[in-house]
Amino acid sequence: MAEDQRVDLGLVDSISADTIGEPGQRTFNVTARSSRGQAIVWMEKDQLLQLALAIGQLSEDQKPPDPPSAFVPEYAHTGEAVSVEFKVGDMRVRYDTSTDVFTMEATDLGFRDDDGPEATQAEEQVAVQFSFRRSDARVLAEDGQKIVAAGRPRCPYCHSPVEPEGHVCPRSNGHSKTGIPVE
Repeated sequence: MAEDQRVDLGLVDSISADTIGEPGQRTFNVTARSSRGQAIVWMEKDQLLQLALAIGQLSEDQKPPDPPSAFVPEYAHTGEAVSVEFKVGDMRVRYDTSTDVFTMEATDLGFRDDDGPEATQAEEQVAVQFSFRRSDARVLAEDGQKIVAAGRPRCPYCHSPVEPEGHVCPRSNGHSKTGIPVE
């Protein structure tokens, strides 16, 4: 079994939501950088949307403490700056009311906390966490929602994406080149 890699970037200097590619062919990620290193967490469009909505809601619902306590990373830094990049399998966001700091935890597709000693996996499993301030949380939430909204428009009848060359809607004329989408 491969060794698990757990990385804590601590309080990040920068965090951003990004996309690469044209609508319909885009990939999405969250990039975080700190003095401890950087993490690029690739995800699906819906995962970015849910992350942005959750962070936005948390930042609105939670009142900042006056004054906030000093933030101390959960894990001590053990050496050189690290760089991790993976496709996310599981994400969690938590908020510390005493420090007014948000923390995102992400694990890759193969990582499972409940895997027993008999689990065998050929690749190294990665888990990363990083923390960010309320101001960064608001920007991340807004940017994530804007990136998702900048995709292909949806058909008002069948809710399928409308391609630049047009759309044959099964609900408006009874014909479809790709079949009826199951909801």
